[in-house]
Amino acid sequence: MALSCVMQALAANWAGQLSHFKAHQNREHLEALFDEATRFAGLQLEADLAKSDFWSSSPLIRRAAVLLFLVDQGMVLRHFDRDGLFYEVHPSAESWVAAQASLAAYVHPTYELLSALRNLQAQRLLRSGSV
Repeated sequence: MALSCVMQALAANWAGQLSHFKAHQNREHLEALFDEATRFAGLQLEADLAKSDFWSSSPLIRRAAVLLFLVDQGMVLRHFDRDGLFYEVHPSAESWVAAQASLAAYVHPTYELLSALRNLQAQRLLRSGSV
């Protein structure tokens, strides 16, 4: 129940791409979004983020919360294809992060998260033969 309250509090601040989740009457949709982001952040990003002092000592839900914040702001795009869910970093994400006063204390960890996502993007492109 406490996690559900955390998810609702985080969603209450979404004003962009995910803002429609604030009005969702069906709590399961919000929970599914967080579960999906948490699984992705834990499984797909673990190899890169385990090397980070910040992320290796942070709870997994924090990774998911930051990932979804970046999705909400349009700096990370959430996609599905035949291989499943993936996140694509917007080309100007790092400059956008640098310009956000509210992220000043977390610029480096946010860059690390974006870098981990970009590494996955590159691996995905290599596997698909698109490079």
